Amino acid sequence: MKKYILAISILFSFNFSFQAFAENGAATVYKVTLTKIELCTAAPLADKKDTTCTGATTVGTGNKTFDVASVSAGAEVGSFVSTDGLPIGTTFTHAKPTLTREFTMKGYVEIDSNCWCRTESDSTYNSSTGKYKSLQYGVCETSEADASANAEENVFYLNTDTTDNGTTICANAACDSGSNQTTNYTKDITSLTGQYGLAMDDPDVNTDTFTQIYKLESNYTVGVIAPKIEIAFGTDTSLYASEWTDGSCYLDAYYVKSTTTISE
Repeated sequence: MKKYILAISILFSFNFSFQAFAENGAATVYKVTLTKIELCTAAPLADKKDTTCTGATTVGTGNKTFDVASVSAGAEVGSFVSTDGLPIGTTFTHAKPTLTREFTMKGYVEIDSNCWCRTESDSTYNSSTGKYKSLQYGVCETSEADASANAEENVFYLNTDTTDNGTTICANAACDSGSNQTTNYTKDITSLTGQYGLAMDDPDVNTDTFTQIYKLESNYTVGVIAPKIEIAFGTDTSLYASEWTDGSCYLDAYYVKSTTTISE
């Protein structure tokens, strides 16, 4: 039996103009929506924003939401992908997923002794700066027990900008308070490497999807038997939180690790 490993993770890495207290924590709910997965015979990778997929063959399409924090996520994503009809003899080297920029997350992060930052279902984005330029409000609890008990599912929107863009830090759940602050918010893609992917595109605020490029751990040459796909995820550090002022915090998406085994 031949096995090929496709190391796929959904990567979000951010820089902020100030983050005196910032940490990562586990997400108990982390829902992402895939719209397409392509296999590539090559990827030029002219820079970290180049998600060109040479010789693309689509192996999954639609609009399917998966909770990658769930133990059943691997099987569900595997069912999204069809390997029937792959061109025999073609060698694939990279993969290109397309995802929506809307995520549903639940969890909490220990920032310091007086703030266990948890997700809040009422939190939303600022109506002026928009959903892709808002850092959404989280609730600082004084204990892990309270944060765990009170964490709620909330919808977040991925900002993919790689340049300073005047993002709003939401000071309350409605994100309409006069105490909101503006910060320079950039996505750091310079460190994209290995299992965390090689490139991520930079869509504008009117585009609701984004794409990434990952290298197959081993090149896969299509044979006469349609391969099977097994996928596993890890969300132990996939929730990011920062206490931007004492007792006030915001949350955002961070790393989700995953590996996909393709076997005949």
